[in-house]
Amino acid sequence: MKSAHFVMKNGSGMHRVAESISIAEQALGLDSMLVDVQDATTWDAANDADIYVVHTHLPDRFLYSGKKVVYVGHGTPENVIDSTYESACLPNRQYGHGDGFMLAQFWLQHADATVTFWPRHQAIWQSLCDKNTRVDRVNLGVDKTVWFPGNSAGKFVGEPSVLTAENAHRIKWPLDLIFAWPWVVQHPRLHGARLHAIYLPRDQHLLWFPLVNRNGTSFAGYISDAVFSPPQLRNAFASVDFYCGLVRYGDYNLTCLQAQASGCAVISYRGNLYADYWVTEGDQRVIAEELAGIFTHETKSREVTPVPDISQTAQEMKTIYERL
Repeated sequence: MKSAHFVMKNGSGMHRVAESISIAEQALGLDSMLVDVQDATTWDAANDADIYVVHTHLPDRFLYSGKKVVYVGHGTPENVIDSTYESACLPNRQYGHGDGFMLAQFWLQHADATVTFWPRHQAIWQSLCDKNTRVDRVNLGVDKTVWFPGNSAGKFVGEPSVLTAENAHRIKWPLDLIFAWPWVVQHPRLHGARLHAIYLPRDQHLLWFPLVNRNGTSFAGYISDAVFSPPQLRNAFASVDFYCGLVRYGDYNLTCLQAQASGCAVISYRGNLYADYWVTEGDQRVIAEELAGIFTHETKSREVTPVPDISQTAQEMKTIYERL
């Protein structure tokens, strides 16, 4: 059996998930490949695939080939709606806009199988399906030969030191954390706390840097557009006291799984089964109070669900392929 994973190779979590699943499928004995939807020179190798796995888009030449298609819903339903609103509904929309919600509806109707990694998303997508359509949930794992507890090259500054490294989409950008951070540092026992926020893209600096300078987060933190390689990020997880990834609705994502697998204490909104600590989404003053309780060890850690290995993800995908 040969599977071809179609994805935009843009370095995003979506790209890395597709890549890691394909590699793990190869380890199971499948002939699995990654196809760059933006590079037509890679497409011919997918002609003889039995399964097309759509992570981003399926080029038109493959659309009506008669091959089995598995659609993987990466974006949260809310983010799909939000991005569609931004690109297709606002007055400054352009011809040829992207419409994520249209794409999702098409694949829910036409794919042979739909896959998501989150129970909440599964329920929402299922509610948009016809009676006999099935949405599968697969457990998302990470490659534990890459993400594992290791030694630090030197502790990051701060008592405690807190890392956030989310791709700055509104569904998970660090706005709430930035609003809350100065109130955290004002706590009598947390004047030495330091926030290390990376992966803030330069085209958003017009927004972020006036904010962090004005409210004092930059005075008690280190803010940059740095993008760490896997070894650098694994070292960062080993070098900070906490990883804080505030993805809306308590969803988990790839970075929090990598942090947890690397032995870093993870903070999220309520609902993330892979987080050691939960804070309440909403009033940033409450978030600050709850972060202070965590950082002063007054709040006890949760019992965390173990992060799956990517081999489990690949096996569950293989089971779906075989069913088709």
